[in-house]
Amino acid sequence: MHKPFVASFLLSAALLTSCGGNAPAPTAPRNANTQAANAQTSIQHGPSSSNLGAASSHGGAAAPGAASSNTAPVATPELDAKIGKAEAKARAAGAGEADKKAAAAAYFERADFFREQGDPRLYRFALRDYRIGLRLDPSAKEPRAKMDEIVRIYEGMGRPVPDLGSEP
Repeated sequence: MHKPFVASFLLSAALLTSCGGNAPAPTAPRNANTQAANAQTSIQHGPSSSNLGAASSHGGAAAPGAASSNTAPVATPELDAKIGKAEAKARAAGAGEADKKAAAAAYFERADFFREQGDPRLYRFALRDYRIGLRLDPSAKEPRAKMDEIVRIYEGMGRPVPDLGSEP
């Protein structure tokens, strides 16, 4: 009666000894949801990662070949050029209130673009542009309301509000 048990024990011991007695070393990450490979599907904020090929708004290390976390993952070359031109004019010597409002309007246009894409991961970039635009034109009511709406979305999800665009 004890002989089958002893035989199976000896067989198991022999197999473990021949295999080195340890579990095989992993050749690939066991969990595809590791921080470096995580595909974030919600609004970006605080430290984590993103699936847009950009570093996360959460901070942390960017994936190899990823863009800066301050760079939107959606190309907006026309809007970027419009902002660059308007902002240069607004910061030039002798710039007036109309120049500042024009630069603010360019920022608001790009913010609206990000907001209207229907991708919550772009909200942080809309928030940045609303904040910068509102520094140039603090009296703009509609952009302020849109910015406040994005802040409420973050707060409603219990997530920290990104500070992108809050820097001086």
